[in-house]
Amino acid sequence: MTAIIEAHRISKTIAPGGQAAPLPILRGIEFTAAPGEFVSILGPSGSGKTTLLRCLSGLTALTAGTILINGQPLSALSAKQLALLRRTTLSYIFQSYNLLPALSVLENIVLPLRLSHHPINVQAVQRLMAELRFKADLHQRPAALSGGEQQKVAIARALMTKAKLIFADEPTGALDSLSRAIIFDKLRALAVSGACVVMVTHDIAQAAKTDRTLILRDGRIAAIDTRPTERRLFEAMQSAEQVRP
Repeated sequence: MTAIIEAHRISKTIAPGGQAAPLPILRGIEFTAAPGEFVSILGPSGSGKTTLLRCLSGLTALTAGTILINGQPLSALSAKQLALLRRTTLSYIFQSYNLLPALSVLENIVLPLRLSHHPINVQAVQRLMAELRFKADLHQRPAALSGGEQQKVAIARALMTKAKLIFADEPTGALDSLSRAIIFDKLRALAVSGACVVMVTHDIAQAAKTDRTLILRDGRIAAIDTRPTERRLFEAMQSAEQVRP
């Protein structure tokens, strides 16, 4: 099947400033994923997982390499074209929620639809939030919500767009076990329906239920498991967390 996203030898380096040497975050990563795939990314803290996700989605510029979405290089797109791509093709679930404080829960959820001039179905939003076990009022603002409830709003915003490519950065980190299972099932259903889901997680049990798992270490792909199990992923994570001499 034709890949929806391709990354060829992508690298990201940051300059801390002062006399400090440039710091490599990603080092020559190769990655492809197709519609209908659910890919998880594991790795120790600081291994580059979130940076990789942000680069793949075009939120963070590369230092080197090429990323293509539907065969189109992101580097060739203008800021306006990138914004359109994010409204029509991909969604991003932020670990930090990234909600607009001046907007209500409902307004935050439907904002991408409004920007894309798509019809707003408030009843569909209400049904989705009920399925996500969201307990607060849809007219409240994010500051009045717990971290877990804010995370559900961020997830609902991505789900409502029905994007073909979903990037999820620790989407269940602030949730209880039942809510985590519900969200994971929603993401799995998107992949089954033909979307591509790329998820950063620390949850080995969830990663073991995805189609493929990448293990990152020091900005490189240390291992790829195409039939992940909890035992193999646990062993791979132990290996990745070992301090090199």
